[in-house]
Amino acid sequence: MSDQTCILVFGVGPLASATARLLLLAGFAVALHQREAPKVLRRKMSFADAWSRGRAMLDGVEARLVRGDAEFLAGLRQKSFIPLLRQPFAGAAERWPWDAIVDARREDGGLFEKIDYDASLRIGLGAGCVAGEDCDLAIAIDGPDPGAIIRKGAIRQRESETQDRSLRARGRIVAPLAGLFTTEREIGALVAKGAVLGGVEDQLILSPFAGRLLGLRESGAAVAAGEPIAEVGVNLSEPFSGVARSDQALARAILLAVQMELNGWTPVTLDGLV
Repeated sequence: MSDQTCILVFGVGPLASATARLLLLAGFAVALHQREAPKVLRRKMSFADAWSRGRAMLDGVEARLVRGDAEFLAGLRQKSFIPLLRQPFAGAAERWPWDAIVDARREDGGLFEKIDYDASLRIGLGAGCVAGEDCDLAIAIDGPDPGAIIRKGAIRQRESETQDRSLRARGRIVAPLAGLFTTEREIGALVAKGAVLGGVEDQLILSPFAGRLLGLRESGAAVAAGEPIAEVGVNLSEPFSGVARSDQALARAILLAVQMELNGWTPVTLDGLV
């Protein structure tokens, strides 16, 4: 496989999944890494279910949990599916000489960690990473300039980023206490105001308003108090499955950054022109 460019993507959220999918379709050998059980709500817009169910499909591309080297290598070589690794990062990083690493753990509220691995290209997504220190490139994933590629320094955080997150979180329901979340609902289902969405231990979780279930933690998941467990949208036409347009646009920016850096393209500068 020395003639193939191999890329490891951290995370299985919607953006990580959209990125891995697009990189695979662009001809790269791609794998996903997720150490802990994912806290993804919009599971039908990601590969999150592969972590617990063994496989998941996203717009015609499959991710598959792999436990052995043979299946892992088959995925990379044949590109018929994206291998998902669950072991600690050291094991995943040492499993193959990765040309590029993309860290998308920040999209689901995780903390960015310095990519301490000698890949040709290390990309950090979202606020918290510093290009030139923690990674080679930082890419904004929200705020006023999503998709912006930062080559030196941190992604600038502005007040609008907090406002954007607040708007997105209005339809989210959080766990009232720690325990096991159970549900018989399915993502995409219509719900009435006050409808039972599930329960944490012996406490029922009710929908605060009528709408459609856009996201839902998997039944049997262990949750902490205050952790998002469901998302209800009032716009019944809002997509709840497949790659979102916003994630597709960001994935294209990430793909462009990978192609530019690994192929030695010279970036265009607009300094003094805008």
